[in-house]
Amino acid sequence: MTETNDFIVPPRRWAEIGGIADNLRHKLGLAEEPRVPVIEIIERVLDQRLGLVRFEVGSKQEMGRAEGYTCPNGDFIMLREDVYTGVCAGEGRPRFTAAHELGHWAMHTNIPLARARRGDGTPSFRLAEPQANQFAAEFLMPECFIDALDDEDDLIQRFGVSWEAARNRLRYLHKHGRL
Repeated sequence: MTETNDFIVPPRRWAEIGGIADNLRHKLGLAEEPRVPVIEIIERVLDQRLGLVRFEVGSKQEMGRAEGYTCPNGDFIMLREDVYTGVCAGEGRPRFTAAHELGHWAMHTNIPLARARRGDGTPSFRLAEPQANQFAAEFLMPECFIDALDDEDDLIQRFGVSWEAARNRLRYLHKHGRL
């Protein structure tokens, strides 16, 4: 997907997305774990053990600028090879990308999709990409493990995320009076 393209999806409140992420963590037995093994969840649990989704690694040539892709009917989640290598190494940005694709799978499988362009006036709560980003933030950095004294470095260490993801999560929680 290019930077300006998106899809219109059913509207979701950010709190609803947080509930979806928390529910998945709970079903996987990870509700009490600050750092989740996101690639193991996708590859070993959802694919190999449960057979709910096929996990694939795509080449840079095949995927181009797309770091990940989730089949709209939920058949597969694909990560570009360098992203897969990064998430396996525990790098923050690739972990977020994997969680983002997991969010598409959890929220946007088998639903009607309409193309949209960012900046066309469609509110973010109706767009697939912001919804998947919110899911990734909630899934990787649950509010219950964050307190008002935390800074970006605390979240990076605790959750294995990038500085940008940690900054955005803290800003969101402060802005909404949750810290």
